[in-house]
Amino acid sequence: MKKVHLTLMLLAGLTTSVLAQKLEKPEIDKIKGDTTWRTSDERIYTQLGLVTGRLLYVYTQKIGKSYVLAFRLDNVNGPRVFSIGPADITNIKFTDNSVLDLSPTVGGDPHVSYNTEANRVITLIYYDLAKEDIETLKTKSISIIRIATEGAGNFDYEIKPKNSNLVKKDLELILTK
Repeated sequence: MKKVHLTLMLLAGLTTSVLAQKLEKPEIDKIKGDTTWRTSDERIYTQLGLVTGRLLYVYTQKIGKSYVLAFRLDNVNGPRVFSIGPADITNIKFTDNSVLDLSPTVGGDPHVSYNTEANRVITLIYYDLAKEDIETLKTKSISIIRIATEGAGNFDYEIKPKNSNLVKKDLELILTK
C-alpha cells in the first residue's frame, strides 16, 4: 500500500508541474528596494521507478542586477545524507560537447535541504551567472547535467532534446526584466 501511495503522490506532483514557463510575481526588498524576478519551476529530468524517483527542476532569478540559475533536486528513496557546497562543481555538457562548469555561490549556504517526508529529500542549489555563462546557456542546448555532491557521488541527469531549451526560455523571460 505504501508503494502505491508513494507512486500516486509522485504522479500528482508531476501533473501539477506541467505548466507553461512564466514569470512569477516580483518581490521588492523592503530595505534595499531591489526587485527580484523569478521564473516558474520547470521539470527538465524525470526518472521514476515503482518506489523511487529522481526529478530535476530549473528556474532563473534576477535579483537586483544579478542573475541566478537554480536547480531543485527531488529524490525519493534515494540518497538522504549528502551536501552540495562551493567546492562541488556542477558540469553542464552541451550537444556540441563543450562543458560549462558552475560553482554554487549564492548566499552563505549555497544549498538548502529539507525533508517533506521520511523518504523524500528536496535540495535547492543556486549559481550566480556571469555574462559569459548567460551567453553560453542562451546559445547552446544542454545534453547532460552533472551535480557533484559530498557523500553521494555525482548526480547525472541526461536531458532529453525536448527539455534542453527550457533553460534558454527561462533566461529569455528573465533577461527582459
